[in-house]
Amino acid sequence: MLLTALLLFILAVAGTLRNGKMAQNQTETAILKTDSSKDSERSKIALPEKDSDDIALTQGDQEFLNSLMGYFGNGDLEGAARLLDSYEISWSEFPCMYDGTAMSKKLLGTKGLIFLKPSTVFTGEFLNGQPEGSCTALQVITLDEGKRYDYSYGTWSGGKMNGSGASGYNYYDGAIGDINRKSAKEGVFKDDQMEGEVTYTSTNTTGETTKWSFKTLAGKIVLDDRWIQENDSQGGIVYKLMADQDEKHAYTLSESNIEEDRWKNFIEFSID
Repeated sequence: MLLTALLLFILAVAGTLRNGKMAQNQTETAILKTDSSKDSERSKIALPEKDSDDIALTQGDQEFLNSLMGYFGNGDLEGAARLLDSYEISWSEFPCMYDGTAMSKKLLGTKGLIFLKPSTVFTGEFLNGQPEGSCTALQVITLDEGKRYDYSYGTWSGGKMNGSGASGYNYYDGAIGDINRKSAKEGVFKDDQMEGEVTYTSTNTTGETTKWSFKTLAGKIVLDDRWIQENDSQGGIVYKLMADQDEKHAYTLSESNIEEDRWKNFIEFSID
């Protein structure tokens, strides 16, 4: 009888311990499920959606873009041109805009860099995805004569040069032959074409610089009594203008050249 009572007591204790262990396991499982659910919710909150218009940049791209902005900020167009020509851009989406931190296919920023293609970049102030205010355009070109950059800078409105500015080119590497190493035209622009007084400066490969001043209308030269009309060796009409304070150099244009609207912005902003 005593033995029976002892066995019943032992079984009761074992059952209690087993039920307690099961309850503890169930509680721990519930806690784990709750923690897992919280972690899942936190993960959902911590992972922002990626903008589909963002363009991924490598560390090298980031360093290149920041260096390019530095050259522009210092007014060093040749330095910017050499960097633009030497760096192999990794992205292929154009046009695109870099705002100082990220690159996007959307041209929404008001300041930064806009690339129309790998060799052409605009920097400065923008509105509605086009130059508005103070802006500089730069493009690099490799020709038989050598490497050069074209540039345009000044005041822009509605994506075109409108106001004071300059446009020209500079062979910065390998300029050979009887060519102008540098060319610059300064004045007032109206919808990318020069209007009014123009200062045209030309520098040859020996470093000699010559300057002319004349008037334009809608990008075309306006002839006045300073222009000399002559005939060339084939009998065609040519016009000559002597350089400012220099009777040794003349700027000569054919009759057809005079009618061309060549006095304009070298680098138009176009994303078509």
